[in-house]
Amino acid sequence: MSITPSQFDRQFQLQDLLSAADQERIASSLSLLLDRQVTLSGPEVPPPAGAVRSALQWELETIGHVDIVGGDEVQLKACVNLIVLLIKSAARFQMASDLHIETVHADYEALQQKHAALQESENRYKNLAEQLEQKVAEQVKTIQDAQSKLYQTAKLASVGQLAAGVAHEINTPLAYIQSNLDSALTYLEDLTVLVDLVHKGAEQTVLQKAWEEQEIDYIMDDFPQLLQDNLDGVKKVAAIVADLKIFSNIDKSEQILDDINTRLKTVVKMILHQLPEYVDIKLDLQEIPSLTCHPGHLGQAFYNLILNGSQAIAGKGTIRIATACDTKEIRIVIQDTGAGIAEADLPRIFDPFFTTREVGSGTGLGLTVINNIIKAHGGRIEVQSQVGKGSTFTVFLPLNPLE
Repeated sequence: MSITPSQFDRQFQLQDLLSAADQERIASSLSLLLDRQVTLSGPEVPPPAGAVRSALQWELETIGHVDIVGGDEVQLKACVNLIVLLIKSAARFQMASDLHIETVHADYEALQQKHAALQESENRYKNLAEQLEQKVAEQVKTIQDAQSKLYQTAKLASVGQLAAGVAHEINTPLAYIQSNLDSALTYLEDLTVLVDLVHKGAEQTVLQKAWEEQEIDYIMDDFPQLLQDNLDGVKKVAAIVADLKIFSNIDKSEQILDDINTRLKTVVKMILHQLPEYVDIKLDLQEIPSLTCHPGHLGQAFYNLILNGSQAIAGKGTIRIATACDTKEIRIVIQDTGAGIAEADLPRIFDPFFTTREVGSGTGLGLTVINNIIKAHGGRIEVQSQVGKGSTFTVFLPLNPLE
């Protein structure tokens, strides 16, 4: 089978990043959550009657629209933010796939002759990794800038990974809320029968018979619990959304004072539903001072380290998360009982595009992004590993990065 490389820096359309089926599922899920009709459409499609509209943009180009019938600007902005995150995640994987295909199709002999140039390119990639926190000002046609954009997309990959899991977590309480509401409607119909008889002036015996036939005693006993269950479900959904906002901190671009222990607990709550049942997480969090940092960035780094650890565990295993501090720095230890890393690979694990996984199952950017996030906070990350016994990643974050 022949695969033709696609242009790496081509312009994406909405259908390139989200299939029609994915667009429908996203719109349906948002419609269910907001109790409003939400639609995704191409840039040329007019909005439905009575809808508020916002453009979906990718690289300064409008690739589609989000419409909410009867919605408001707050709901619209929230929908657009979530969909843009999904689009960025999809673009990141598409760009990684394009790069891989172009590399496979490159002439082998030409690559050998240009080995020195490739070595220079590798150094350029390392320089890009050190500048990962800087925003790309403009798109240029060189591979250097294309790789930089790929790094920026990779920083948001963890949020994309959360999307399916969060949807599942929210759907669980929504399912029994819907079931309870169906029961409530049935109860209302039964009560309506009795109310109609009262309005018609029915005799006491008729009312008593209707009371028994409609099981009003049972309804009166069950209805308060039904409402309480629904309230609990709504609170659970609200808690999930609150945890997601705390995890991502998408509205916090500046550094703020944050509790690292609380940050780790939130990350664990967000990742638990993605872990296999045979993987246990143990927390050993000591009292540590708060740290001025980018909470969302550190949360992403912790999330990726924990997720990597779980993926390294093939059978029953444990991930231990511990914190401690001295007068100069905070230490965060994430230890797994997984497969471990070969000693020969340890010096390269933070290099861009280096991966020990099978082709197609990893881009080799995860640990690079983590390393860059830690460096951006003036810290460092160390790893100890033994094949067959597991790995220990230790993150050191200075209490005063300026010292």
